Amino acid sequence: MAIRPIDPARLSGDELLKWYQRSPSELEQQRLEAAQQKHADFVASIQEKPSEPPHDSESPLDAIADAFHDWQHGPKIARPNAAESFIPIIGPAWEAVGDLQDGNYGAAAFNGAMAIADALPVGVAVKGVRAATKGIGLVKEGRVTARAARDALEKAGLTKPGEEVHHTIPLKGTPRNVEDWRNHFPFLKSLPVEQHRRLHGSWMGRPRYDPVRQIWYGTTDWMKAIPTGVAGYVADAVENATHPSSPPRPSAPARPIAINRLPRR
Repeated sequence: MAIRPIDPARLSGDELLKWYQRSPSELEQQRLEAAQQKHADFVASIQEKPSEPPHDSESPLDAIADAFHDWQHGPKIARPNAAESFIPIIGPAWEAVGDLQDGNYGAAAFNGAMAIADALPVGVAVKGVRAATKGIGLVKEGRVTARAARDALEKAGLTKPGEEVHHTIPLKGTPRNVEDWRNHFPFLKSLPVEQHRRLHGSWMGRPRYDPVRQIWYGTTDWMKAIPTGVAGYVADAVENATHPSSPPRPSAPARPIAINRLPRR
């Protein structure tokens, strides 16, 4: 505890006289004691507090599962009306979120696919249908290994000789024989060997791709199409909001047709 200085205004009688008659050695001793106490208080303030025993902490997946459970059993999301449900992207996405909260996972998957289809150009959707007709589902039950995914793409003819399978979401050291969600078709892309190798480093004396080409070559068509489609809808909405269509101007009234009357005889 810090030593407070003595206020002579609070002293009287012999105590006040003794305070005034202190010797230089007594003053120096009191100064040293005050400095030592100040240093001791400072050291005590910066010392670490004893660590508490570690508590049993839940894993991130458990925390996500608990939050999802609380969300499903919490206040329900209002459903879009008939007009709102036809808004591109927003309508089916809104329905998908409501279905997911209600536990209707099939309807949530369908409405989610409809939202993605609204944002995707026709060519990308056609590629997805082509892959589905060859037996490669866009979303599979469970997980699959990288080797099994590569074999499926080669068997379906989606990966040709001289091409390699690129993971748009890096595996980061995950072995090829381990099942992982990143091995599913939506996150894979078949690339020529040179393009694939130069995404990850130099190859055959040629440097690694710059960031722009890494994004262009390293992402799937739907990854590039969704931002483009969303941007198009946003641009249309902004254009409609800032430049609303004005009603057609009324046409000028027609002038009466002059009729030449014959002179009377």
